[in-house]
Amino acid sequence: MSVAYKNFWSLNTDEAVVCGILRSETEKNIEVLMPMNAQMKGIDLVLMNVETKKAVTIQVKGSRAYEPRKSEMYKYGHGNCGWYKLNAGTVHDATADYFIFLVYIIEEIEKIGRRTLSPHSIVIPTVKLQELTKKHKKGFDYLFWVNPKTKEAFDIRDEKFHVNEYLDGAGFKLLNNELK
Repeated sequence: MSVAYKNFWSLNTDEAVVCGILRSETEKNIEVLMPMNAQMKGIDLVLMNVETKKAVTIQVKGSRAYEPRKSEMYKYGHGNCGWYKLNAGTVHDATADYFIFLVYIIEEIEKIGRRTLSPHSIVIPTVKLQELTKKHKKGFDYLFWVNPKTKEAFDIRDEKFHVNEYLDGAGFKLLNNELK
């Protein structure tokens, strides 16, 4: 009998960006792996400490870069937001240990008049995301505003709540500590 092969394992752009960020933000003994089992729904990446054999599973969520309105910048400060429309099962029945929300910030380099996209990450334990969702959300639309100048991140949809302790380096520090 022959075996049919299907490409279940190609990385999407956001997963590839997160892999690159993880390589620079995690310790040298930590490897970024991609599950080769299509039955591992809800797990995009696995981080493993090759010395201690500890592993953490990750669900990656990406968003387009949204041009902030002047009223939003006045209200929330520098930066912009990413929009993530999830369903109840994605959050409540999550099998991954962490969610990584990738937010692309549109930044202008005034000296040369060029605009760039800078990726920022909210690295949040699934249990904490579930807790914050239950406490502050009416649904499962997340609008995470990231202000890279003040190093603030918060959801502006429904009831505002902060996730500063999971933004960029602080979130990656959690991952590194969990894998020690």
